[in-house]
Amino acid sequence: MGSAKKKSEELSYMQTALPTGGRSKRSVRIQWGGLDRRYTTDTGELAREQNISTAEIPYLVPSQKRAAYKSGYLHPIDLFGFDDFLLCIYRTEQNVKIDYIKADGTVYSGFIKESGVSADDDYPRCVVQFNVYNSSQDVLGGEYDKKLLIFPDKLSMDFVINGDNTDERGVFTLSRITNMPDLKYACVHLSRLFGVDDGRIYASGFNDYSNWNLDTADESLANNAWCSPAQSNTRANSEFTGITTFANHVVAFKKSYMHELYNNKNPFRIQDIFAEGALSNKSICDTDGRLIFVSKDNVKIYTGSNPREIGNNLALDGLETAVGGSDGRFYYLYCKSLDNEVHIFVYDTLNSMWAEQECHSEVLSFAHTSGGMYMLCADGRIYKMDTGLYSHAWSFETDLCTGHSIDIKHIDKVQIMCDMASDSVLRVYALYGDEVFDERRSQLLCERKGAGRRCVRIRPRMTAEYGYRLRFEGFGYVKIYQMEIETSEGGELFV
Repeated sequence: MGSAKKKSEELSYMQTALPTGGRSKRSVRIQWGGLDRRYTTDTGELAREQNISTAEIPYLVPSQKRAAYKSGYLHPIDLFGFDDFLLCIYRTEQNVKIDYIKADGTVYSGFIKESGVSADDDYPRCVVQFNVYNSSQDVLGGEYDKKLLIFPDKLSMDFVINGDNTDERGVFTLSRITNMPDLKYACVHLSRLFGVDDGRIYASGFNDYSNWNLDTADESLANNAWCSPAQSNTRANSEFTGITTFANHVVAFKKSYMHELYNNKNPFRIQDIFAEGALSNKSICDTDGRLIFVSKDNVKIYTGSNPREIGNNLALDGLETAVGGSDGRFYYLYCKSLDNEVHIFVYDTLNSMWAEQECHSEVLSFAHTSGGMYMLCADGRIYKMDTGLYSHAWSFETDLCTGHSIDIKHIDKVQIMCDMASDSVLRVYALYGDEVFDERRSQLLCERKGAGRRCVRIRPRMTAEYGYRLRFEGFGYVKIYQMEIETSEGGELFV
């Protein structure tokens, strides 16, 4: 028989018991991460991006807006950058031409193929600079004769083009290089031209890109040209896809193999180094002293040891096309996957992070000059990428935050500190569980406009879920410093 409850313990009229308080947590982000499309839960990285840059990490900012630099190319083919000028190769209805575009906007043109052209002429080119020392006798009195060499067309042109070497129409002359092998890709090293066709590696004579005199049974000279097949290794029996110079060596790529050349004079030696290959010559780029290239399934970086993968966060499971370029710090990558997804990713070598920019047209080539970073697109335009402008839309989504628990939780408060330009807009949405963003249905937490330092404070409602993501989007320049989120656990989810 139970004891009677004391009167003092009974609740009187209009009294109620206080509920037990749930545990509350605060998460603070004072350093933002890069893009991670593969692992999207509790990583601290960003799950999705458009027009975001890591240039000011640990803070997030939009990427700079692209601007059309030159347009009107009906059939664009390729783009290259040297010093302060661009070279654009394109096809008209009558011929294949090359434009020499100076920093002041002056354009000179030359003919790569003057007649009988078709879509079969729209293949990528390779252009390299070769400096010929014009005096082998007078070491002090000689000068360098700078040339640009175009492959596989086997053409040469002056490095400096102006009114002195063009006609009244602004047309310059390209010269045919005779007695040269059919090189597909080339590079310059040790005052020699190195190149590859499908199965061989070549080196020109010393200081002479037109000297292809090979050793004979009667004559073997250190300054002679050199050639060797690279098929002895059965694991490396595919065609060459590219060649470059890196760390005082020539590195030649196949789709699944790398070769390196040794010695500084004829005869050279081919060394099989790693079972890693490049999808195309376009993807190979020296960026801040690191050789970055794209294989058939990942982006890789080579510094002298076994190449390591840096593209896992991009979730690129099978690639069809890869075009790369660099401005010294950033590696720009346009890629097309086997399921026809297209992206422009940017790898920051300073902090080893990826970001993503919008992709509105197929990118044929990237190029860098002293004037900035450019890209040639299939829409017939050359775009300048580092314009200093931010007047475009951008967005990113955080990873799914569960606090390492799938218990139901509530967002009690969100605080964001940011700098906003006068014409900028910032919107923040909450996405719950596996919700996909929908502008009409997703919960808008706030919308703010510039300018100056802003501390945004939000107390949302109806936030019960096991996990959440925040979507930031806006227009113009917004620098996001930090974000604080207070959550409380407990309760049940009712619909």
